[in-house]
Amino acid sequence: MSGLHADDVDMLKKRHPNSARFHEILVELGSLHDRKQLDYGKGDDPFANVRASSEWGIAPWVGAMVRLNDKVKRLQSLAQNGGLHNESAEDSMRDIAVYAVIALVLYEQAK
Repeated sequence: MSGLHADDVDMLKKRHPNSARFHEILVELGSLHDRKQLDYGKGDDPFANVRASSEWGIAPWVGAMVRLNDKVKRLQSLAQNGGLHNESAEDSMRDIAVYAVIALVLYEQAK
């Protein structure tokens, strides 16, 4: 597990002002994950729903990537057809980011 390093503290001081929204979104994504895991997690495992892919013989981190790919396909549909019916582009993009982080956590845990 990695944490904040001395170099990171220096980087925070030098951060470009235009990166502010990027870092706000990262905080929002953490909150989104916390809220959604209440519905999808189980007990002490916030990734229980994604880990369930192992019941199908699919590594959990790969299961997360499959879910991420579903969101990518939605955005491809938006790009090609000009609209979505059930979920905003912003929601799909946020879900892609969250699934990527979930995949990373599950990949690290599998090592």
